[in-house]
Parts: sequence; structure tokens; C-alpha cells
Amino acid sequence: MRSTSIFLLTAFFISIAYSGALSAKGRGLASVGLSTPACLFAKKMEVHGHRGMNGFPDNTLQSFKAAVTAGVDAIELDLQVTKDKVVVVGHDAIPNVGTERCGVDGKSLKKVALFDLNYSDVSRIRCGIKEYTEDNLQPFPKFSEVLEAFKHVKASSGKPLRLNIEVKYFKDQAQYYPPEAEYIELILRVLRESGWNQDRYFVQSFNHDFLRSFEAKASDIEIVPLVGDARNAEKAALDLGAKMANPGFWQVTPELIFNLHKKDIKAIVWTPNLESEIHHVIESGADGIITDFPERFYKVREELCGI
Repeated sequence: MRSTSIFLLTAFFISIAYSGALSAKGRGLASVGLSTPACLFAKKMEVHGHRGMNGFPDNTLQSFKAAVTAGVDAIELDLQVTKDKVVVVGHDAIPNVGTERCGVDGKSLKKVALFDLNYSDVSRIRCGIKEYTEDNLQPFPKFSEVLEAFKHVKASSGKPLRLNIEVKYFKDQAQYYPPEAEYIELILRVLRESGWNQDRYFVQSFNHDFLRSFEAKASDIEIVPLVGDARNAEKAALDLGAKMANPGFWQVTPELIFNLHKKDIKAIVWTPNLESEIHHVIESGADGIITDFPERFYKVREELCGI
């Protein structure tokens, strides 16, 4: 029903444009008080701040707070685990892979997995955006700290802020994590003790077998497959019985999103950051966007809607 409504709205506004209903040459629909299809799509989209937002160290309380201030509906974050089984928020199992952005006491952090460190050691690490020598360095927050910090926070829409929780767990990286069953129990314990309602978060992963195991332990929590190629989104969702699949933006098209909607599958698309990429995702009719630059999304939306 939702997909049909979107399709009919799109057809309606296209027919207006072609019928010459706009009498003033060069004026857009927004300029005369009418919403374009792209404006309608943008208004309904849920905006997720990717690891918080650009301009702040990734996956930190500071970055998450900045994203909320920018107006996001949800925070996207990644989970890791310490040696003493504390679930923390961080993107990489080994923080300084690729770039030395994290340090301890002003010195570069040696290349070591978080799972090889106790939380007391992890809590001393400070990370910048690109370098460990930056002025603004931030610690790895516990997952429980993030849940507590945003438990009563509302998004700019007035609705409770949501969390998009990405679990990193791959068979070829098993040495960086507890055994799968134990890892699931650690995550669930933090979630259950947080007091958050299940409708305020979902768990996403590229490891669809992990999601299947997670659902077996917690069928009340929504699981969402991540896919790189959007053309695989429908199969991934159907295989898991999921109501959402989150694809990369590159192969996303209006037809693909329309077909997902016909199967009652939503799509929150990652990670368009350029304005042209954001336009592309909006015009597809996707249900949401995961971006490092939420302020760019809002700028594009304002332009489309003539705000």
C-alpha cells in the first residue's frame, strides 16, 4: 500500500508538470507552494548520523551529540569488545589500522586489538579524526554509556532518538571477538539492562549468519542485513525474514526501491556524502539515509522543498 501511494503521488506531480499547471515560466513546484516528488521523499526519510557525524572523532559521545544537534533521527554506531568482555563503541577491532589516529598519553597506540586489552587500558586511549596528535581527542565510550546518555533524548522530529547498531563479526576475524554465542549474550545484556524500548533500535550486520543467530536468541529485536550491492538487498531480507535491508547507494534506483516496497521491505541507504549522491538517494524513494554529513542532507531537502 505504501509503495502504491508513493507511485501515485509521483505520477500525479509529473502529470501536473507536463500539463502546464505552472503558468509562470521557469518557476518550480516548490515556488508556488506545491511539493515535488523528491521533496516528499526527502521529508519522509529517516536520517542516520554515520558514526555520529563528520568533523568529530568517529563513534564518540561528542560525535553522537553533534549529530543529534544537527537534527538526525538516529545514530549509527559500531560495536567492539574488550578482553574483560566490556562492549565498547568503535569501528575497528584494531584502532590504528590504516592511520595512526589513536594514542595513549600522547604517543601513538601500538597496533593492538581492543579484544587484547582490558577496559582499564582501553579507557586511556584517545582518538582524533585523522591523527592522535590533534587537539580534540576523544575516548572509546562503553555501549552502556551511549545508551544511558541518549535514553531520554528526542530527535528534532519530536520522536525518541533511535539507534542503528552495527555488529562487526566475521569468521576470518574471530580472534578479535568472543565466540558468537557469548558475543550475542554480551550485547543483549547491555540492551536489556538499558531500559530502551526495542522499537528504538535495530541490529545490522554484513554477517547475515550472525544476524540469524542473534534473532534466534532475541526474536523481539529487529535485525537488518547490510549489503554492498543494492541488487542483493531483496534476497538478503527475504532469506532472513527481515523487514529492512540497508544497501550501499551505488546501485540504488527508484525501480529497485519500488520493488523492495512491494515486498514490504524498507531500505536505509549508506553512505552518500556528496550532495549529488544525496540527491540520488532521495530520488530513489528510499526510506532513509546513513550519512557523515546530515547537514548536507537537510540543505538538499530545503532546496527541494523551497524552504
